[in-house]
Amino acid sequence: MWSLKNEDPEFMAYMEAFMASTQHLGGCSACQEEQPCGVGEPIHAEFIARQDAWMERRRAEGKKP
Repeated sequence: MWSLKNEDPEFMAYMEAFMASTQHLGGCSACQEEQPCGVGEPIHAEFIARQDAWMERRRAEGKKP
């Protein structure tokens, strides 16, 4: 679990998705070849979607991501 104290649930979901993606990538040779495996594809897609949503919201608020 992400240990940074943060009150932003969208950011926390983004960081949890990042951790899941990097953990999977670290142990999956197929995903390391930039061709996500069947298990890794939804994990990586979730990370990208959460990252995009958080960054879009920050920009809409006039803040830097």
